Amino acid sequence: MADAPKEIRLEDCESLIRQIRDVISVNIVPGESRQIEEIHVLADDVRSAKQIVRDIETLFRVEYGLDLDHKKVSVVQLKKEQKLPQEKRLKFSSIQVALQGNRMEAVVELASAKKSCQGKLSGAGSRANRLRLVAEATLQAAGGFLDNGTCLLLEEVNLFTLGSRQVVCVALTYIKGSQEESLVGIALVRQDEKEAVVRAVLSALNRRVTTDI
Repeated sequence: MADAPKEIRLEDCESLIRQIRDVISVNIVPGESRQIEEIHVLADDVRSAKQIVRDIETLFRVEYGLDLDHKKVSVVQLKKEQKLPQEKRLKFSSIQVALQGNRMEAVVELASAKKSCQGKLSGAGSRANRLRLVAEATLQAAGGFLDNGTCLLLEEVNLFTLGSRQVVCVALTYIKGSQEESLVGIALVRQDEKEAVVRAVLSALNRRVTTDI
């Protein structure tokens, strides 16, 4: 006998949908008996609306055992203010983290249209230092795309609460020759703090370091 569908609490459901990649906010409109009538989603335009709808359908099937009618889902996508040419934009490929005792190793891989580079760093595995290790490994990977005489230094990485959401903010120093410039990047924590660190670093780099990558 099949299991009965899991009860849907609209607040919990909205929280789960917000964790889907590229989703910014969500509002569920209930119908009679608190059943879902409509789902309105605001998202980045990194992926297609159909991909986001499919992710929501999969979430309902796995989490609640229900086949959601895709016609109930509407997605509005925001265009990013500064879209860089594809070949000049660094992308987050993967992250691997290994904990052994009080030590942690972070391996981050970044890619452009033509190549990929990896950064690896290990150190003390305290909560605060874990974020710093991931940020340093990300910068190490990014260094593989920079011109000679150019380097990046991590000044600060912090996790803080903004409204009801957690946010990672990083501060970097970009050095080219005798010139220095401060860069700041920010990213929402959607599923994992460490992934948000990588995205925050890329947020800083992809707004300034374009001709050098």
